[in-house]
Amino acid sequence: MKKCCFAIKKSVLIGILLSSFAFGAPSMVNGIAFFVNGNPVTLLEVYKVQQRDKVNQNIAVDILINEKLHEEEIKKHKIVATELEINDEINRIARQNQATAAQVESYIRSNGGNWENYKEEIKKGILKKKLYQVIAQESLKMVDENELLNYYNANKEEFSIPQSIDVTKFFSKDGKALETLIQSNGKEVQKGVQSENEVLQTAALNPQIVAAFTQGKIGTFTPIYPIGDDFVVFLIKAKNNPAILPFENVRNVVLQKIMGQKEDYLIYEYFEKLRSNAKVNIIRLN
Repeated sequence: MKKCCFAIKKSVLIGILLSSFAFGAPSMVNGIAFFVNGNPVTLLEVYKVQQRDKVNQNIAVDILINEKLHEEEIKKHKIVATELEINDEINRIARQNQATAAQVESYIRSNGGNWENYKEEIKKGILKKKLYQVIAQESLKMVDENELLNYYNANKEEFSIPQSIDVTKFFSKDGKALETLIQSNGKEVQKGVQSENEVLQTAALNPQIVAAFTQGKIGTFTPIYPIGDDFVVFLIKAKNNPAILPFENVRNVVLQKIMGQKEDYLIYEYFEKLRSNAKVNIIRLN
């Protein structure tokens, strides 16, 4: 296994290690540092964040206020993360790093971490992602129709679709062989992988996968698809006779592109407003 091969931020791993560490100051455990809208934050929590993120006390307090506001909003919107979603995310992290979920767990434990705490961090990440999606969806109502039209007219090339696409189709009974092909950028073709050149007509493609072909860059691979008894992946070689799609057909796509650009600011603005209205009562910080 490659050193540091897992997508685990250093700060997250440190947090996991700290959460299983017994601190020597008993007064910290139950001592309340401050309240955020009536929800208590302990001195121990402040200390943990200081150690995890290597920040001073003021910044740690700021981080914890933000975390408490996130928790309030998640509860308010009744957002949950299921065990299946948590496991899917761990598997996704593992696949990204050419490992298995069991190897991720082994890595965490062998570095002194707590596996349940790691899963809890994954859960928090899922909850935040879902919350941000809710915030973004609520903000869709604020987008003016003229803004959509202006973006479409200024970026029409983003909404063109080729009439046909030249591809090389690779297929195999072994999906992992195709993963190796993609990871090697087509240089490593394992035994059992066959290929043939094709010209795909866009109109004949399944609407659910057409975006992978039309938005994929020339020289890149599509995702792997199970087709019949085989696994199939396509190398995009050329796009022919592009045509601009009417605004009415791509309005939702335009909307998503605009919101993608604005998402970070909208989330920042949303929580800034919450911060300005939050009731924070400092009890003691030492």
